[in-house]
Amino acid sequence: MPRHGSTTQRGYGQQHRRLRETLRPSVERGEIDCWRCGNRIMPRDAWDLGHSDDRTEYRGPEHAACNREAARARQLAARRPTPRRRSW
Repeated sequence: MPRHGSTTQRGYGQQHRRLRETLRPSVERGEIDCWRCGNRIMPRDAWDLGHSDDRTEYRGPEHAACNREAARARQLAARRPTPRRRSW
């Protein structure tokens, strides 16, 4: 997936970096569950600071795989044509 713009332009600016650094010690100790799947994020797991799908709020740490899968699902849904309703 191509990335356009800087990290700040994509919504991962100073606030995002600060919050992620605040959460990092707890995640690296294995104390945090993924907000998407509910499973524990293990100390060596890749993780992201997840946000709501509309990007209006941070939800918390999530497995990187959960984040990527959600992004793929959103992209696929956006490409699906809207079903046409029949009027009988």
